[in-house]
Amino acid sequence: MAKINLSQLNDVLEKQNGTAFHVGIDVHKSSYHVAFLGGAGKASTFVCSAAPEEVINHFNRFDGKIVQVVYECGPTGFELARVLKEAGYNVLVVAPSRVPRPVTEGAKTDRLDCIRLAQYSANGMLKSVAVPSRGQEAQRSLIRRRHDVLDSIRKVKQRIRSHLLYLSIKEPNGLNHWSDKSVKSLLKLQMPPGARDTLKSLVRELMFLKNERKRIEKQIRCVCSQERHGNTYECLQTTPGVGPITAATFQLELFDPGRFKTGDQVASYLGLAPCVRQSGESKGRSRLRPVGQKRLRSLLVEAAWCFCRKDEQAGAKYRRLVSKTNVPQKAIVAIARDLAVILWRLSLEQRSYQLRPVAA
Repeated sequence: MAKINLSQLNDVLEKQNGTAFHVGIDVHKSSYHVAFLGGAGKASTFVCSAAPEEVINHFNRFDGKIVQVVYECGPTGFELARVLKEAGYNVLVVAPSRVPRPVTEGAKTDRLDCIRLAQYSANGMLKSVAVPSRGQEAQRSLIRRRHDVLDSIRKVKQRIRSHLLYLSIKEPNGLNHWSDKSVKSLLKLQMPPGARDTLKSLVRELMFLKNERKRIEKQIRCVCSQERHGNTYECLQTTPGVGPITAATFQLELFDPGRFKTGDQVASYLGLAPCVRQSGESKGRSRLRPVGQKRLRSLLVEAAWCFCRKDEQAGAKYRRLVSKTNVPQKAIVAIARDLAVILWRLSLEQRSYQLRPVAA
């Protein structure tokens, strides 16, 4: 890792005295690449270790001349942004997918990346994502851990079935639903000793993950029922099709519904806003952008099917869209978008859902 060029920083402070600076940081696990862009358009860079306190010590030498600090969000989280804000600096944490990219591919280095961020900041071309507090981030990690455990359960089930298929052993009755009885019957199957030990290990892993999921879900219910969350958790579950997991995921992933001004912003955050592409005389086509909260979007689409059956207005809209597009998947995504906006409004207004009759 390159060392900090302190003499270069001193030159920047002396030659551009009184200049306001925009700062771009390319954040990595072990290092920060920092660029200072002054009013003359000349950028100066240095590299330091990945320690927010060390960065602040260097920033303090500029004596309040730093207008804005920008970096891309990623696996390093938001702790750098929180520490900088606590130190009094204006910080933007931008989504990598929202950073302008050159049309033609050119050189890419950490130094060039942090300079580009500083330039975009100076031109007002960047928009920050919401930075959760430490408590909000900790609670959100719990619901994400539950989803990770669920993925692990699915993979173990696939391994058990693959093991039986490889040995040409017929699956016991009820294994499609993975009932407790069918899981126990797995241990009664006749197979060679080594294969039996493998199956027992997979079953033990499956039972552990199931118990772990129950334990985490209990903790999630306790977190979502805390007084500071109000009665949001109960209000969301009054909506048809929205169960405890969907309600908890929506509540913890949004973490501050008041930061959204319109329903379109909520849909965009969740990746449910259609993106239209049209050129010349061709008919425009819409598609969903692969961004946003993928897990929550999937849960909302699943909940939308039940929502259509129990809400007359939603069901009528679904049938109208299917008759128009002949694509049920597009229609149900539109319903999921409406459902997300409804849940957002319930979170803001702290009220229960009321069934909507079809307009005469």
